[in-house]
Amino acid sequence: MSVPRQQLITAAALAFCLAATLSACGEQGSAVNTPSGKPEPSPTETTPSGPDPMADVLFTITANVRAVDGRTIGISMAAHSPVASTDSAAAGLRDKFVSVCSQSGGTQPIDENYLRDNGSTLMSIDFTSNTPDLTFASPIGLHFGSQYYAHAALGDGITPQPGGQACYYGFDWSKSGTAQGIADFENPDGVPDVSQWIYGFYGFSIDPSSGATIEACRVTLTDLVGNVLDSVQGWDPNLAGDGVSCVIGYQGE
Repeated sequence: MSVPRQQLITAAALAFCLAATLSACGEQGSAVNTPSGKPEPSPTETTPSGPDPMADVLFTITANVRAVDGRTIGISMAAHSPVASTDSAAAGLRDKFVSVCSQSGGTQPIDENYLRDNGSTLMSIDFTSNTPDLTFASPIGLHFGSQYYAHAALGDGITPQPGGQACYYGFDWSKSGTAQGIADFENPDGVPDVSQWIYGFYGFSIDPSSGATIEACRVTLTDLVGNVLDSVQGWDPNLAGDGVSCVIGYQGE
């Protein structure tokens, strides 16, 4: 039986359209799968370089205290190696120290000349806490440096202890956050001695009558200390904590 001419034309047209469609799809797929140029290089992650802020730390002191609402707050102290006040590396410490203690020297204001003439070395101490902006159950007394020389503190929650010249009488820490202490050590012959820090006293204490406590006291001496403290009374890390203090340092006098 013969197929009408019109049906043949229609079938041929359909076959032609189908072939064209398949061809276009194939070409389109090739365009998607074939890169149009060189692939972009993968970004290379780089780690920022810079000095290690803990590289010159001599020792750390850590403890737990309580906030007024009962929460536990971890606090820490990191003591850095001292530098002569005349050293260029001490410029920032010197400026901060003078800004806090300039009026604490009595008739002789503490300034750059005072520090230079008295063979000063300056020691930076970092105070940190793991939960910021909480009021401590009782203010924490900060101990760093020598009772004979001035020391400065500035930062979150730092207040001078009442009753005397702040840079000689001491500082309290009332609110968690970050703060910095700067201890001054002086040499009568005017020559800076960076080893005088071993005659300092360091750590945290709290008023025993407050009912607050200092717990989990831990002192860690770094390799930079070596055996320099072996013959200095008071530097036994095992005797640092007693429930109301976490302190270490010279107790020879």
